[in-house]
Amino acid sequence: MSAHCNGKRLPTRYPARHRTVLPLLPQRLLQLIMHVNRRRFLTLSKRPQEGPWPAFCRRVQRALETSLLDEQQINGYDSARIVLQDLGDLPSLRQLCQEYDVAMVLEGTATPHTIIGRSSLIVGMGSQLAGTEALGEHACLALPATRVAHMQEQGYAQFSHVPPELTLAQWLAMPQWHDRRPGCTASSGLERVHALFADGQTAVLGGFGLNDESPLRLPALQQLVPALFEQLSDADIARCLTMQRWPLAYRLDALKPRLGDINLAQLFLGHGGTLIWCQELVIRRMPRNLIVSDVALDDADSGFVAGVHHHLEGSIKALFDPAGLFIYLDELLPAIAE
Repeated sequence: MSAHCNGKRLPTRYPARHRTVLPLLPQRLLQLIMHVNRRRFLTLSKRPQEGPWPAFCRRVQRALETSLLDEQQINGYDSARIVLQDLGDLPSLRQLCQEYDVAMVLEGTATPHTIIGRSSLIVGMGSQLAGTEALGEHACLALPATRVAHMQEQGYAQFSHVPPELTLAQWLAMPQWHDRRPGCTASSGLERVHALFADGQTAVLGGFGLNDESPLRLPALQQLVPALFEQLSDADIARCLTMQRWPLAYRLDALKPRLGDINLAQLFLGHGGTLIWCQELVIRRMPRNLIVSDVALDDADSGFVAGVHHHLEGSIKALFDPAGLFIYLDELLPAIAE
């Protein structure tokens, strides 16, 4: 219904009694009411502040256009799993893990239970990252999710003792499948590795010598390669080279070979996923399995190694991954850590 005042028609939505009261309110009181209502509106409309882990998960899922799996919290730290389907997503994933201080873990090398003092993302490899391309008759370019079973079917004899369900990235990371004799890393057949480093740079590592110094032209390796060769002059490393079994997690002996030539790729045999992220591999077909893994240290060498390996391995880890983007050796699964 409409209302009238002094012969004038008033809107039905605004009763006449309110038109006579509101103008009588002091101007300062009206301003205060409007200010309080505005603050209340802004407070109610503001989104709750997002924590670091939810922000990380949201940004990873948006960047990779996929879902996180197996989200859980263990001992106060968060973890999740993701399946990588495109190597082109690796730079974004690496950057986000670095930004949020989340360990980037190759599936099969560690679990959320073994990670110490930080959140973790377990990265699996999807089927789109599997496959090989022949490079002549005796070698192939392989993607990291290629199964060992495929290599066995193709006649790569160096894989005959390796579980067929492992991926090549896992084979590269796990020390128990490689020749443990110092200087014998060439028996793996590994020729090149396309690596993503912790700082985001990439490089293809392989043969290195007087006739091939191309790694020194790569920004990622200009300081790293000389530092690695400098390690060989350490007296403790020199003693390790004389042992029956290479005693360290990182294969510096690949730079002082007994079989074959110097090869930077073979430095990563058995690295546990702690130094680089493997994107591609070039592997030569070995006609027979020459790998010897059942050699042991004598008591004197074992005692010596116990006193020096943390320092030696720590110095190499610091060259590749000083901020700890990838996992540490003491976070590896017991079956892998030696």
